[in-house]
Amino acid sequence: MKCRYLLISVFFFFCATSATAHNVWLERDGDGPARVYFGHIGGMLEQHGGRLDIIKAEEVLFPQGVVISHARLTDHISIKLRGEGDVALIEAMTPRKSRTAEEIVRTIFLARAGRSETRPLLALDLVPEISEGNVFTLLCDGKPLAATKVKVYDPDHKEQTYITDDSGQVTLETPRPGRYIALAAQILDQGGEVNGAGYQKTRYSMALSFMAVQ
Repeated sequence: MKCRYLLISVFFFFCATSATAHNVWLERDGDGPARVYFGHIGGMLEQHGGRLDIIKAEEVLFPQGVVISHARLTDHISIKLRGEGDVALIEAMTPRKSRTAEEIVRTIFLARAGRSETRPLLALDLVPEISEGNVFTLLCDGKPLAATKVKVYDPDHKEQTYITDDSGQVTLETPRPGRYIALAAQILDQGGEVNGAGYQKTRYSMALSFMAVQ
């Protein structure tokens, strides 16, 4: 897939995201299991037996380790891992009609936990310039995205919005210890068909979570 800028669509997507849209994100503490959440950061989480079951969590990327098992708990999916390093998830959804236009869009959720790896793991990814650093480059298919919004939730779930510079870089401030979650999105002029359902565009919705220590 080739990234093409659709700035108006991306603007409306971020407005919808802040108000109503769901996100998929990963959290991991130390060498424990990764946790997959579906819902609103700092708010409502979908539950097992309900909409959480839409998320399959079958495509897990763990370059430095091994994925051992999955377990569905009340409000998340637990993925047992052996090893260290960043872990990522690709979750492709069923195509559906866009909220803002008369078109069918396929959303692909991309989630990453950790900022130790200085290479992209996902098609849309926030990649640290140095391991555990606060300067990131937003890449889509390996190419930097300039003038693109990145929304960040701090450990108290307060929001702050950043804009990548001409080289696709952004410095995320982490003044307090705790977990930060950064969101970015891109809409591609890329259609196709999955399970007999056609779509005109593809939306990447990416979430990066990492811990800051002081």
